[in-house]
Amino acid sequence: MIKINLLPERKIKKPVKKFELNLSGDIVKKLLIPAGVTLFILVLAFIYCELTKSGLQKDIAKQKEALQSLQKKIAEVKKFEAMNKDIEAKTKLIENLKRMQSAPVNILSIVVKKIPDGVWLTGLNYDETITVEGIGFSNLNVVAFVENLKETPELQDVYLVESQQTEFEKQAVYRFIVKFRLKV
Repeated sequence: MIKINLLPERKIKKPVKKFELNLSGDIVKKLLIPAGVTLFILVLAFIYCELTKSGLQKDIAKQKEALQSLQKKIAEVKKFEAMNKDIEAKTKLIENLKRMQSAPVNILSIVVKKIPDGVWLTGLNYDETITVEGIGFSNLNVVAFVENLKETPELQDVYLVESQQTEFEKQAVYRFIVKFRLKV
């Protein structure tokens, strides 16, 4: 059988002991001196950290100023590099124009030496390929002109593009177009 107690349980109150701290001067000295030394060391450490922090912040500000001045110099250098590339491109263009300037004179000199009697030129176009237009009294004169150009060592890929009989000042003539390239 199980017994159940329905009566409330009485608690007996124990008397509370009062805590009294009796510190003697010796104990106070032993506790306060280490605590004071520790507090002094902590204050010194805090002051050192604050001084170091302010010094580092000044260094960061100086480094940012130096970085900005270097970025300005980098921008100037890039500007000068762009100007230098522009000048180089212009110099190459001028050199190319000087080289190309003498080429038409050389071409005309070569072509004029190879013109047979009965042929005269009406146009000359100079690109990658040279196109010569002209008129001849006979088709044999035009063929002789093309053969003379083919025998020239300074020229390559000489061919007759077109030869057509037309009338010029009531005279039957042959208009022709010849293309060739200079040997490089």
